[in-house]
Amino acid sequence: MEKSPENMKNLNGYYFNDRLDMLKYIPDTAVRILEVGCGAGIFCSALKQRSDREVWGVEINPEAGEKARAICDRIFVGDFNDFFEELPKNYFDCVVFNDVLEHIYAPWDTLRMVKSLLSDTGLVVSSIPNFRYIDNLITEIVWRKDFRYKPEGGILDDTHIRFFTYKSAARMYQEQGYELVIHECIRPCKSWKEKLFINLTFGILSDARYKHIATVAKPARQ
Repeated sequence: MEKSPENMKNLNGYYFNDRLDMLKYIPDTAVRILEVGCGAGIFCSALKQRSDREVWGVEINPEAGEKARAICDRIFVGDFNDFFEELPKNYFDCVVFNDVLEHIYAPWDTLRMVKSLLSDTGLVVSSIPNFRYIDNLITEIVWRKDFRYKPEGGILDDTHIRFFTYKSAARMYQEQGYELVIHECIRPCKSWKEKLFINLTFGILSDARYKHIATVAKPARQ
């Protein structure tokens, strides 16, 4: 369910992406944490800086997973679906998907399944690329009039199966019975030209300034 091994990036790419900017979304109360698509375990290592935390990981890339094994309290190397029944139910205070949901054929099914893994106060934290990011929207779609997958990463990475905007990411969570605690755009562009263009659109493209969408969500009360 995570990044496909058929089109794998080398370990200098995806699997060493630290995404430490997502640490602020992990609640202080989270002690038992599962990261799906943990790569070589860099984010898990940052979580483990707190000695009271128990951090689990799932990673489909065998080489990256073996590196994460030295960091995580428990690691599953392979497809998340294959190990789902082995994961303890009502156990994790936080389940993390950093740049993972867009690689899954049916991420909505994954979010629905994950609810059973959460403790009573458990949360899901995710980062998803923003399809309306200005460089993708203007350079690729408008200027080049194209939609061409690329092997080097970015919004049109050739391992991305699903694409999301700020609105559609929120809708996916809500349709699977989640309440949004935080839902915001992050990682703004730095080019003055891009900022100027966005400002000239009178706010219509305000979300296009940001490369990713960060979400913190909890199961909605029935």
